[in-house]
This record gives sequence, structure tokens and C-alpha cells, in this order.
Amino acid sequence: MKIAMIILSAGYSERMSVLKPLLPVGEQSALLRAVGLGKTEKVHIISVVTGFRHEDVEAELYRCQSKNVRHIYNAGFSEGMFSSVKAGIHSLPHDVDGFLLLPVDHCAVRPETVEKVIAAFILAKGRTIVYPITDGHRGHPPLIPRVFIEGIRDYDGTGGMQGFLKPYPFDEVEVNDPAILMDMDTPDDYAALLTQLGLPTYPDADSCRQLMVKYEMPEKTLRHSYLVERLALKLAGLLAEKGVAVNTDLLSSACLLHDIARAQPEHAAAGAKLLLREGWPDTARLVALHMDLPDGYEAVDELTLLYIADKLARKDKPVPLEDTIAEINSRYADNPEALAAAQKRMTRAQSLADTLGRRYAVDLDNLLENV
Repeated sequence: MKIAMIILSAGYSERMSVLKPLLPVGEQSALLRAVGLGKTEKVHIISVVTGFRHEDVEAELYRCQSKNVRHIYNAGFSEGMFSSVKAGIHSLPHDVDGFLLLPVDHCAVRPETVEKVIAAFILAKGRTIVYPITDGHRGHPPLIPRVFIEGIRDYDGTGGMQGFLKPYPFDEVEVNDPAILMDMDTPDDYAALLTQLGLPTYPDADSCRQLMVKYEMPEKTLRHSYLVERLALKLAGLLAEKGVAVNTDLLSSACLLHDIARAQPEHAAAGAKLLLREGWPDTARLVALHMDLPDGYEAVDELTLLYIADKLARKDKPVPLEDTIAEINSRYADNPEALAAAQKRMTRAQSLADTLGRRYAVDLDNLLENV
């Protein structure tokens, strides 16, 4: 049988905020990892459907250097994923017996899962849809008989592919592969996918230093960042004595890199996007929130310690919160909007500091004297 694979790589990646096909997954991008799943002798052609920022996606695809990989630009990608499915099936040769359908962010699927799905399809003589399942849940990639191609072309898109396929006969093949259910819609999803593959979600100390050099962090920002790290790790040590455990390696990475995009507008969000593109979603999550904690956030964790330590470090000097509050009141006296925002941040920091003192007897004044 002649099997094709369609990889959907055309979307906006809105919830992720950076382009998902280019995110690192180990030593390669999500796109190239997805393409690698089709590099089996049983898959004869791989069609990658591009759309948003298609030039960047196609440039990455050229690194495959494989004759059976092609790209198809979906000019109507803004209409949604089903439009990309239609674009993909238009690219298929007339003699294919079926096609695997894989969104690019489901790139953690195991190669043996693809093999099992194809084997089940062949056993069924290509007459039914084959879905991989794990723990009773269907996942990706399904293998769809060519007989459905004409119907997909004519379908109005209601409910997407799921809506189209729902009435048709199917087989399911059990696989030991949780990744068939895993996508990368959000940074948390991305972190979970990397963890499933046994890959790190935050940089070690050497990688942090390399990023500092790569993005040319100014000396004054470096001094501030190292001070924030010392303060946060001191706090973590005091909490550890009280039985509160935090991931100090993750905390260290977030402290060192929280201002990596300091020169850019909305530097917390900009820094988080930068770190996502580098493949570090857990550090990116902390960096995104280091300026403004979510309302009602009361956990004592890596984010809390980063937040407090950043407020205790004025440039490269440790300063009590009350001194910084007084300085802010003076600096922004003529700018009510900026004053209100700064006061809110410092009020949150003071509230968290009070919580640490009340629950865990953490003395910030003593900590500042011994940094």
C-alpha cells in the first residue's frame, strides 16, 4: 500500500505566542521531528501544509533534504485547520491508499506508534479509518483511507475533521504512547511534552551564561540578575529549613534571565517569548510573570521567590522593601498611573514578605544584611 503523511503547520500559534513549528524539541525543531515520523519505508510522501509565516517554516523544511518531503502553502490558513487539511489532500498523488494526519505540535508521537497504525490499516485492507488510542482516548495521527478525499473536499468544515469523520467506520489500535494526546498549544503543554520525552524545560548554569552572552545582556543588568539570584537562593535555603522545597535550579535560571529582554518594551513578555524560542518553557513562564503576579497568587514557590527577590534588588544593591516603596512614591509623584502600578507591585511583594515572616519566620532584614 502507498501511504502519505500530511503535517499541518499553518496556524498562528496564538496561545503559544511564538511559532510552534520552530520550537526546539531536543536537537531539532518540532517541524523536523514531525517530518522524521514519516521517514519510514511505509510512508511514501510527506506533505507539509504551511500558512502563517510560511517563509520561515519552509526555510526550516529545506533542512530535511529529503526527496519525499514537499510543502504546500495554504493561502486560506486564516480560515482554520480544516482549510489546511483540504490544501494537504490536494497535494496527494492519485495512487495513495491513505494518509496519516498529524498536526505539527504532536511531534512527540513515537515512531513505533506510526508503524502500528499503518500495520492496522494494511490489515483492514485500507477500508476504515485507523486511530491510535491510549487509556481509552483517541489521539494522533489517524490514518484515513483515500476514499474519503473527495468527501473532505466537498465538506463545509462543520466540526472540522472530527465532524467529517464521525459517521464513518473505524478501527482503533492500542499503543503505549501518551504523546498521541499531547500538543503544544500553550507553554505548559510544551513543558509537559518535553518532560514526556525526558528533555529539560529550563537551562542549566552554563546554558544561562551562553544566553546572557548571546543576547548581550548589559553589565548593569547582569549585576542585578546575579544579585536577584543570590537573594532568591538565600530565601529558598531558609524555606528548605522549614520543610518547603522549591526547584533551585529552575529558580536560578529564572533569576539570571528574568531581565534578558530588559531593553525591550514589555520586557517580561518579550523575555518569555525569547526563552520559549530557545526551548525553555518553564523558565519562560516565570519570566513572563516576574513583574506582575496573577491576582490572588499566594503559593510559596519559584515564582514567589523570584518576585520578592527582584523587588529587594534595586539595580545591584539589596534594599529593604520599605525603602523602595518610599523611593517609588517620590519618583512617580507626578505620574499617577505609573505610581499606582508600582505601588501595586510593591504591595504584593510586602504582602508575600509578611506571609513568609508569619508562616516561616523568614527575616528579610537579616537576609539583606547577609547577602
